[in-house]
Amino acid sequence: MSKKRVSLFRNILQFSVLSLIILFFIGNQVGLSVVDFETYCPMGGIQAILTLMKDGLIACNMTVTQMVLGAIFIFCILVLGKLFCSHLCPLGTVSEAIGKVADKFKIRRDINGVTDKVLRSLKYILLFFTLTITLETGELFCKTYDPFYGSVTMFGHRVNFLFATISISVFVLGSIIFRLFWCKYLCPLGAISNIFKYWIGVGVVVAVLSSMYFFEVGVDISIIVGIICLVGYALEILKIDTKQQSVLKITRHTHTCVDCGLCSRTCPQGIDVADLEMVKHPDCNLCGDCVAACPKDGALTLNEKMNVKWLPSVLVVVLFVSGLLIASQYNLPTVSKAWGSNEEMAKSKEFTINHMSHLTCFSSSMGFVRQMSEVDGVLAVNTYISDHKAEITYDTTKIDELSIRKMLYTRSKQFVKAPQLDQPLTVHKLRVAKYLTEADLKIMAEALKDEDVYQLETQFDTEIRLLAFCDANMSESKIENLITTIKHRRSYPFEVKDVVKSNVPISGIGLMKRAFKKHKATFNNFKSYPREKLRSVMLVLEDFPKNENKFKELSNHVAKRYKGVVGIHADYEAQPTVRFFYIQDMVEPQDIINWMSQPEMTLVYTNGDTEQVTNPYKFKLTN
Repeated sequence: MSKKRVSLFRNILQFSVLSLIILFFIGNQVGLSVVDFETYCPMGGIQAILTLMKDGLIACNMTVTQMVLGAIFIFCILVLGKLFCSHLCPLGTVSEAIGKVADKFKIRRDINGVTDKVLRSLKYILLFFTLTITLETGELFCKTYDPFYGSVTMFGHRVNFLFATISISVFVLGSIIFRLFWCKYLCPLGAISNIFKYWIGVGVVVAVLSSMYFFEVGVDISIIVGIICLVGYALEILKIDTKQQSVLKITRHTHTCVDCGLCSRTCPQGIDVADLEMVKHPDCNLCGDCVAACPKDGALTLNEKMNVKWLPSVLVVVLFVSGLLIASQYNLPTVSKAWGSNEEMAKSKEFTINHMSHLTCFSSSMGFVRQMSEVDGVLAVNTYISDHKAEITYDTTKIDELSIRKMLYTRSKQFVKAPQLDQPLTVHKLRVAKYLTEADLKIMAEALKDEDVYQLETQFDTEIRLLAFCDANMSESKIENLITTIKHRRSYPFEVKDVVKSNVPISGIGLMKRAFKKHKATFNNFKSYPREKLRSVMLVLEDFPKNENKFKELSNHVAKRYKGVVGIHADYEAQPTVRFFYIQDMVEPQDIINWMSQPEMTLVYTNGDTEQVTNPYKFKLTN
């Protein structure tokens, strides 16, 4: 059998993981899948465990899945070694591949000596700031700079463009010029791995976290994190020959070894395996390349006699799958807050609001909890961002479920496109199994822009309903199919429970009047002028509904800039219009026409500051 089987198992696993990531990335971009790449991140899970220990809250949008995988990651380091780095980490896989290409052109170099030791501190410094900021804010700081997350999300939610660009550039260039630069010198997960690789590191972490959790030691969190990072750095650079608790180690049998040095030249980490009897180097991640390269049977093995070359790959897959299975059986609230007394809780009830797509992270959960804490009769709230739901406990003597649901409801309206003014329309009322938000309506509107759907609104009776203003020939079954087949990576599928067609007819112009957000404002001492001095000029708004929400800015600009203009009234008559009221002898109609055609508006704020903004409107004089 070929000696390449050890590397073959690992390479197949690496290729499979990378292929899945690429497929999910493409699926997300084209709308065929909705995959959250954070779901399988042990780094986020470890931070979530720490925030749960510190504050009883789960960091950012972490869930039980990430936390279990984070715990599995730590367990793997403790018992087996750094298998995640060599078998599953996409950054490690890509860095190795880039380095092999660079080696063919003799570009890549090793960093040794003092420079190597100094650079190794960087990942502990980055780990320090990552953990400290996350524990203080409840938001995952690693998301702002992580080269993997920044790449697969295309600089998505909470990614700092500058930080991510720098880290991606350093990752790629570092992989070309130096051996596994990111993994050795910058990866905070690598720093955690090295801390837990030694009994000393484990002991320090356990002691510090136990004091923090059980004894509530009042020490600044940055000091606690700093101590752990310093211990990890010291263990790594001093390479203390202390007992490592992992059961798997590469062992070289000197009586069998032919001293060819191939193992050292093959090691992706650049470890001089040929000079060691047992590989305890902090960089060793049990990739098995040295064992695969060894030309002599039994010269290099796992531990003393173990020669099961596929074992590391199988173990890491079993652990990962076990973590997912365990996580699927449990759930923990992102935020759990209760402020009711025991007496109030005794006569309370609880209900659940599902599909709250705006509950996406720690901040949105805390915002929702604060909102509920101000409602008289609400006693406790649990939020679950993994399921986008909230559990609300309330005092039945003060408030009921329907009142709370109605209070949470905010009417939303989303214009899709303009119908023909004489076009007959119909309104379908859909009961959707989702707490619909303005963001949901925008997603729907984008998906339905090529269909005979013209406006979407929400309405509340005993629950939220979706009103869809459609062509008169649109059937209930068709609109239901259009809504339920919408796919978007930031939203749940929209499940329609039932559809009711309204019997009230509406025309295209009726919808346009309904869609138009009227605006009326008076200023510049409007009431002080006699009515006979008041004149008006009506201009047609050419690009409705674009910028329909800018009428307040328009009023500000006109009121502060043109003292002879005393009011505006935006309305939809036969077409969208804005009527400007002005004082005779102070302003001429042509002046207003000229002013409104200028490319900029001047906004004046209450503190006296001014700002020049682009004029978003295009007007023409009515016929």
